[in-house]
Amino acid sequence: MKKPTVAIIMSTYNGENYLREQIESLLQQERVEVSIFVRDDGSQDTTLEILESYKEHLIFVKDGGQNRGVGNSFMEALYQAGLEYDYYAFCDQDDVWLPNKLLQAIEMIGSIPKPTLYCSNQLLVNQDLEQIGLRHQRTLDTSSLQILNDNLVTGCTMVWNQALQELLHHSPNRPSSELLTVRIHDVWVAMVASAVGEILYDSNAFIYYRQHEQNVVGVRKENIYVNWYKKLRNKSKRNGRSLLAQEVVEKFEDMMGEPLLSELKIVSAYQRNFLSKLALIRNSHIFSLSNESKWALRLKIIFNLI
Repeated sequence: MKKPTVAIIMSTYNGENYLREQIESLLQQERVEVSIFVRDDGSQDTTLEILESYKEHLIFVKDGGQNRGVGNSFMEALYQAGLEYDYYAFCDQDDVWLPNKLLQAIEMIGSIPKPTLYCSNQLLVNQDLEQIGLRHQRTLDTSSLQILNDNLVTGCTMVWNQALQELLHHSPNRPSSELLTVRIHDVWVAMVASAVGEILYDSNAFIYYRQHEQNVVGVRKENIYVNWYKKLRNKSKRNGRSLLAQEVVEKFEDMMGEPLLSELKIVSAYQRNFLSKLALIRNSHIFSLSNESKWALRLKIIFNLI
């Protein structure tokens, strides 16, 4: 029986500490045929040397090697992975995959014809792979409004079918570089899948999600005023939610249903005038899944920070 083919999509950046361990875990995936697409985002350590030592197992994405940021780097690798594989998966440089990670996802997706994205829980571990515990203790909300407000669908657990890859790969559907700077690759893929297809969540974990100085889940929560000040100083970070809503509507309006389409249009247009802001403030459902207070959200709308 022919093994399912999977394109693993990885972006690396100064990943010398844990990269070998991750690549080895990819090569040990059971009952699947993997092709590993790697784009380096301008590493200054020995990452490139490590990748070169695995060159017979890797497909290098060559576009100059300049630093484009994590979101743009991952999506460039996704585009170059093409359309010939049965399934596709994002991969971080510092985790470790269990041998049945891809197989579990493929079995859950099955033969669903519509665009389908699989995601799972993660087993948090320290830098020495000593277990800390599961990241999520309850089933994730993978609705479009949840992703818009606070995406919990982590890229390193994502596996998707060819139907979704066709949508993501199609040139007119590709997100702007600006959006990928603000909301990065996994948010975009999750939003598209939720808006026009389906997301399957697996509460089990098949990945060791390594916690270290450069990658720690939920330990830094800045004061709300500090956060606002940073957004006001950094124009590119101001309007992540509205830009995400705008681009999803622009590219997939014909495939979306109500009430989601109307709600995303309200978010995308809120900066036009006072009435547009008022329409967003009055629509309590759009931000009902946000963990921010109503007053905080209203202030963000007034100051164009949504």
